[in-house]
Amino acid sequence: MPFPSPYYGSDYVVINSGSTFAVGADPVTNISGGYSYYVQYYKLGFGATGAFTPVTSSNPFPVTVATGLTAIVSGFSGPISIVGTVGGQAVTVGGSVVVSGLTASPVYVQTAPSCRVEVTGGRYLSRLNDSVSVFGPSGSTWLYANLVDGTGTPIGSSGNPLYTNIVGATISVTIDPTVGVTNQSGTALRVQGFSGGTSIPTTVGNTVGINDTAILASMAGISNQLGTLNSNISSIAGVVPTGITGGRTTATTAVSQLDVGGYTCSNGVNIKSSTTNTDIIYINNTNISGSGIGYELDPGQAFFIKVNNTNKIYMKAKSGSQIISFLAS
Repeated sequence: MPFPSPYYGSDYVVINSGSTFAVGADPVTNISGGYSYYVQYYKLGFGATGAFTPVTSSNPFPVTVATGLTAIVSGFSGPISIVGTVGGQAVTVGGSVVVSGLTASPVYVQTAPSCRVEVTGGRYLSRLNDSVSVFGPSGSTWLYANLVDGTGTPIGSSGNPLYTNIVGATISVTIDPTVGVTNQSGTALRVQGFSGGTSIPTTVGNTVGINDTAILASMAGISNQLGTLNSNISSIAGVVPTGITGGRTTATTAVSQLDVGGYTCSNGVNIKSSTTNTDIIYINNTNISGSGIGYELDPGQAFFIKVNNTNKIYMKAKSGSQIISFLAS
């Protein structure tokens, strides 16, 4: 009896000389009904040298037809797939091809996505004797179609609309009271009534942007001029002081400051000579002790001088001691 091979596993047997064992076979009978001989059963496999692949329902035996094939398929239900080579070459079908079915149940020819069916040869069809019916998926009465123009460019899509002309039809349209309008890129949106008709009342809300270079440039120029005018008016009107200070001091024949401590002014200083003074008081800067004398202030006289600090004003009495008062702002 054969026994499992220690080299190949339990799926293999080694036949020893003189052993007897059963082999599966198909008995073939003769005309008289007797057994003539047996045909042994085999399991098929395929593969290159050193390789073996068993043939199964999911792994069929590969067959290459070298010189053509004539096949008759009958009594078969379900789709029949005919594909080209691995490289994608089409399958050429020559001779007479007849596809028939019941009138109520036509035979469908389906293709894979992005594929098509082309029919060439044969004879020209006559509208008096012949008819061709084209059905959609699963016998539907509608078809998938791509609309193109004369150059093959798809139409009816964004940027290439499909224009239609409808004649002799009555169309009813219901429009929402609020209608949004979007202008074409780079083109201004213009809204107007009929020529010579009633104007269209228009209300603009939210923020409106002005996209006009000339208008924007003019508005910028006006804004700059207004800023300059404001500065000029401020310089003419002066700055309103935030505080004031005053004092009373005595001027002698020696040069001295009106206000030694000093006060920062926004406008200037009002200076007055006392009405009880007996002589002139000179007002100037430090040059009062040099070649210049200064502004002569008589008893009881007052004047205003625009200066930014009281410590810049110097005084000197022509004789004796004279009283002087000031108010700075």
